[in-house]
Amino acid sequence: MRTIALVYIMLAVFNNQLKAQQFALYHTGTLYDSFENPSQKAFQTDSSRQYAFNFFIPATGINYKVNGPGITTIKKALYTGKYDTRDLALNEEKLNKSAVNENTYILMFRIFNTVKYHRELGFSWQIKTDAYGETTNRTLVVFQDYRRVVDEQLNNEKYTNNLFKTYTYGQSYHQFGFTYRENYNKRLSYGFKLSYLSGIAYSKMRINSSDIATDPLTGDSTLYLDGDFRTSVYYDDLHRKMLVPGFKNPGVALGIGADYKFKQGWYFMANIKDLGFIKWGKDSYMYSDRNFSIKASTVSDSLWKQIKRDLKQKSYIMPVNGKAEVLLNKDLGNYQPNLILSKNIFYQGGDVAMINTYRYKSLNLSLSTAYDLNGFFALGTQIMLKSPNAEFFIGSDQLFKSMDTGKSFANSDETIGSGYSGASFYFGFALKFGRIMSRQENENYIPGINFKTNDKPGFFQRILGKRE
Repeated sequence: MRTIALVYIMLAVFNNQLKAQQFALYHTGTLYDSFENPSQKAFQTDSSRQYAFNFFIPATGINYKVNGPGITTIKKALYTGKYDTRDLALNEEKLNKSAVNENTYILMFRIFNTVKYHRELGFSWQIKTDAYGETTNRTLVVFQDYRRVVDEQLNNEKYTNNLFKTYTYGQSYHQFGFTYRENYNKRLSYGFKLSYLSGIAYSKMRINSSDIATDPLTGDSTLYLDGDFRTSVYYDDLHRKMLVPGFKNPGVALGIGADYKFKQGWYFMANIKDLGFIKWGKDSYMYSDRNFSIKASTVSDSLWKQIKRDLKQKSYIMPVNGKAEVLLNKDLGNYQPNLILSKNIFYQGGDVAMINTYRYKSLNLSLSTAYDLNGFFALGTQIMLKSPNAEFFIGSDQLFKSMDTGKSFANSDETIGSGYSGASFYFGFALKFGRIMSRQENENYIPGINFKTNDKPGFFQRILGKRE
């Protein structure tokens, strides 16, 4: 019996973790920064125009990371299309971990509302995905040779009940946000981001214990699983309408932030991001039985359909991946170092990042180093052109890994590069328009006086004639 159930497990495993932090954009005064960190301002008084917009050119970022004893197998499958697990050790205790990022702002529009207290209002539409996956070598091997796993289990004198230890989490949703920020005084500012969430897809699986048993008389195999499983969509439910935002899977989220400038020149920022939840609709699936088993001889039609019959359909509420973050900075002329600490609130994972930025006129060059608490270290770089009324940035959180991945894809060669496999890329663009927002003493615009004149008579003049 080919244990097809584990194929289903693996489909969930490699949904991976999506975070798309782009730490090098923090404390840059960009439009992107003002939506990610609600206390940040996107405008400069006396220089910036009143409205900022990305003109529906997405500010997007994507990341992926894979590590573990099965990395060669995974890279070969990705880069060459061939799946080969013959060299994987079944008794390997280390887990294979995977992580991917995506965060796309489709719409960013912001208004410089008042110069006094520097009030800004913003509206955004973004698509976010957040997930994490880890599993054993045996789960990888069972795709290609389930008999090898069965024989190893039968011949293993040291019994294990955790053959397919797996934890996966994945969530994707639309986020429609409203942001507001203002200065409390010259040193302290604060802001918030209130969002409506529209869920696209959700899945979570935890296998606490698992086993394969084979009857020596009949040769029939049975898969036993102990754990929990939830998903908003089954494999045969996939359709394009899932991507359209609506009210089937509604949710809300709140983000709050504040920053403070110390007299000694230090700058401190703190955020609680996306503290919220999504109520997944009544068509969602879940299974929490502690004794789930599948026997090969009982599968009459399709194993996929049999698993689906055992799932219960019901609505449930799950939190989104909120984060707690702090940033510490001190400007040293053209050089700006930033230390950033980020920790997931409801799910495992976090980051420690150090961003070094050199600024020369409109050019900003950044070098970033970041350590992911799931065991990944990344080195990245960013190039930004920024003026008071225009900005463009492009960067990678994993510069050298991205280069290796590009070469591997181009040459279909999984041996290129060492250590974990990864790639990252992000970019964004925004312009400001409208009148320049200035302090009262610098203002050269007077409502009712500064307007374009024309020679055409007014409405009443055309009716009553020219006034004497």
